[in-house]
Parts: sequence; C-alpha cells; structure tokens
Amino acid sequence: MSTLSYLPAGALTFSLSENGILSLEYEGTRYEPVQITRLFPFQHPDGMLSVAVQGEDGPKELGILREISELPKDQQEHLRDYLRYKYFIPGIQKVGKMEEKLGYLYMDITTELGRKTICISDVTSNLRLVHGRTVSIIDVQGNRYCVEDIDALSRENRQKIELYL
Repeated sequence: MSTLSYLPAGALTFSLSENGILSLEYEGTRYEPVQITRLFPFQHPDGMLSVAVQGEDGPKELGILREISELPKDQQEHLRDYLRYKYFIPGIQKVGKMEEKLGYLYMDITTELGRKTICISDVTSNLRLVHGRTVSIIDVQGNRYCVEDIDALSRENRQKIELYL
C-alpha cells in the first residue's frame, strides 16, 4: 500500500515551453513533460492535483500539489493554462432533437463552438448529474460536454435532458 505524498509548493518550479509543454524542476531534477491531473475536477479544480512524469513503465506520480494558489503567480498561470487546455469541455447551450436508436442516444446540441450531433452509449453512465446542477455528458468518442447549470436552460431543453438523469 502506497502513502499519499504531498509536494512542497516552494520546491516546485513549473514552466511552459513555446510549444505548450509543461515542465517541472524539483529537487535538482528537470522533468519534461509533466502531466497534471485533477483528482477532484468538479469539487476542487484548483487543488489536489496529481503531478506525474513519464517513466520507463508508464506514468509515475511524483506527488500531489495541494493548491495552485500556493505557487508564485506566474506558475499559477502556467498550470491554469495547462489545465484549461487539458480539461476543455464545451458547454451545451441548447438541446435540439434527441432520439434513441439501437441502444444509442443521438443528441443535436449547440455549444459555444457551434452545432453538433453527438452519440452516447450507456446513457446511465455517460449522461450524469454531477456536483450541484452540472450535467456531464461523454460521447462514444470520449469527448466531454457539460451543462454548467441545468436550471439555466430553457424549460424545454431541461426536460429533454432530465428524462435521462
């Protein structure tokens, strides 16, 4: 059984290359690329972050950063930029036609990126109410979408989604 290892924020120096690759200097060693994973992405997006590097046998966790806010301002921005890119999830603004075919749910949606038809398998696992009134949707290709606040949708749009929650 492994123990939880917290990284001291004062000993970490994160930087971004011109290509957006995140690196870390820690205890005299430079790690590149570094992977940051939110352990609680909805409940605590800026805290409890796993810091991992690529080892010979796959990713190896160096430890956990408790809070981004413990880092100097410039490094906070590097991590927030990295996380915005890694966790980009288009927000659904409108739900159009929804229909079930052969065990799949097809949804016509409008996001901030435009209109799209998505296909969802196993609706009970891939269309869920998470943290408060946020709806998380994962399509068959692994793309993620969300409705930040289901109550902010029109009554008609909300009712379409609520049928599957």
